[in-house]
Amino acid sequence: MSDIEQRLVTAARDGEWLVCAEDDDPVPADLIRDLLLGRHGDLDPAGVRLEGARIQGVLNLDRVKTSAGLAFSNCTIQKPIEARYASLPDLVFFGGQCAGIHADGLHVNGDLFLRNGVRFAGDHERGTIKLVDCRVDGDVDFRGVEITNTTGPALNAESLTVGGRVTLHQGSRLAGHSDRAAVSFNGARLASDLVVKATEITNDTGPALSIESATIGGRVRVRDGNRITSGGGAGAFLLGGTRVSGPVALADTEIISSCGPGLDASEVHIGGSLNLRSGTIITGHHKSGSLLVLDGRVDGIFEIIDTTVTNSDDIAVTLDRTQVGGSMAVFGQSRLSAGGDGCALSLSNVRVGGWFGCGESVVLEAKSESMNLRGMTVAGVVWLPHTGLCPDRGRGSTCDGTTRVRLSDFTYSSLSSMWHWEEWLHVIRCHTATYHASAYQRFAAVERAAGHDGTVRQILMAQQTDLRRRSPESLGGRLTRWFHWLWGVLAGYGYRARRTAAALALVLVAAGALGWWAGQVSTRPGHLVAERVATAPVGAGTPCSTVELVGLGLDRGLPLAMTGMRARCDLDTASRKGQAFTAAIWLVQLAVWGLATLALAGYTNLVRKPG
Repeated sequence: MSDIEQRLVTAARDGEWLVCAEDDDPVPADLIRDLLLGRHGDLDPAGVRLEGARIQGVLNLDRVKTSAGLAFSNCTIQKPIEARYASLPDLVFFGGQCAGIHADGLHVNGDLFLRNGVRFAGDHERGTIKLVDCRVDGDVDFRGVEITNTTGPALNAESLTVGGRVTLHQGSRLAGHSDRAAVSFNGARLASDLVVKATEITNDTGPALSIESATIGGRVRVRDGNRITSGGGAGAFLLGGTRVSGPVALADTEIISSCGPGLDASEVHIGGSLNLRSGTIITGHHKSGSLLVLDGRVDGIFEIIDTTVTNSDDIAVTLDRTQVGGSMAVFGQSRLSAGGDGCALSLSNVRVGGWFGCGESVVLEAKSESMNLRGMTVAGVVWLPHTGLCPDRGRGSTCDGTTRVRLSDFTYSSLSSMWHWEEWLHVIRCHTATYHASAYQRFAAVERAAGHDGTVRQILMAQQTDLRRRSPESLGGRLTRWFHWLWGVLAGYGYRARRTAAALALVLVAAGALGWWAGQVSTRPGHLVAERVATAPVGAGTPCSTVELVGLGLDRGLPLAMTGMRARCDLDTASRKGQAFTAAIWLVQLAVWGLATLALAGYTNLVRKPG
């Protein structure tokens, strides 16, 4: 046995570090295996600990089960460590370099530490560090490490089980080159937190960080200067299908994908809150969105604050069909920029248990729709940015602004007091791409619940006008559309009974005036268009009194109620002038019929429809 070998055996028995000098011989890898198997006697529980050593050969620990730990400090290990289905009290690396660790099924009773600038460089297609189906009862701590792989993942920890927490921090750098993720915790089961701080993760051809279908018993914190970049189509940071018991927080982190979503957390279930804040930047290139949370569930609040999300291809933020138990907010100096025909913020069929707010300082950049709130339900108050919907805060029925928002089937309990009802009505009729009745009906229901009945009538009348303007085909043919217009002018679509009554009174006045006028126009010498009939008590052909003439006009104009005046005074229909007055009376009668029908329709709600 050489001097270095004898020294290592002695140090292992005494629980001391073997400190090697530069001119020391390499340490045989087989000796380390023999020591852990007890072939050189009992070892101190501290185990085998080497500093500055060069390990010769392949350290094969496959299926080795030992009660002694293993630690390397500033050592050089030129071949990957093989530790499949091994069992160790702990495994620690401080500095140095190693070609990799292939340890599927490894069980570490204590902690797994890779710290103080240790470098792992390999070219294995399944991972430089491969911890698939491993179990670590303590913590996994990667501090200031560098892990690279030219043909595969840097860290493959799929189905890893950890009793403590997992941390990547203090300037760690992990780089892979594969269609698989550079760092993968897919299917992992972590009893506590997952923390990524001041770490750079890159993959030129696939995802950078993937934590899909995992179970995390604590929090997920990605913060303090991270950079996560991907060149693959799947996205840069994948969190889909993962269940997190606590909150998920991203801050001061840059996530970039050149041909996929930046952050894809579809079908995630977060027991706490989801917070994106403090300078987080997410850049993606994908038709579904750069920040993608489809069919997710967040039991707490959902915040996007001081965050920039950019997608040059399509939608910036897509949260469709996600359920949020608390409130949802987009505030601060956030900027959501969409490309193509995508919208800046898509919240289609989202359910929010609290309030929903989007601040005035938030920038929504999109060529088509700034916001898609179709089918969204908010249990509490809603406040939206005026500048993001109508830059001029208009209140009329026309607007030159091109900003669009989708409000079909958008349900909410009330609008913020910052919004005047006329401003919101202006947004509905001028800043939506197409007419949809639900936007008006929901707004009317909110105002009705607040006791603003006058406002409700204004909203519902504006709805009918917008229906005729933007969806005339839904009303039917030309005659029906004309009747709809007339109904609006004369009856306010059934919401202005006074206007109908005034029009009806005006028509009756016109009928009386026609009757009186007929008594002033002669047909031939000694005869008038309206004069006494032969059966009258006073001789036929004599002029009627003013009262009789007015009564004649009302009698002719009213379709049902008769005054009986025609028994004494009537029109001379044999003359052309009498026929003209008769035709005029018929038009008046038609107008009375129409107005009576409109009044009845408005009163009984037979014609009034949402549209």
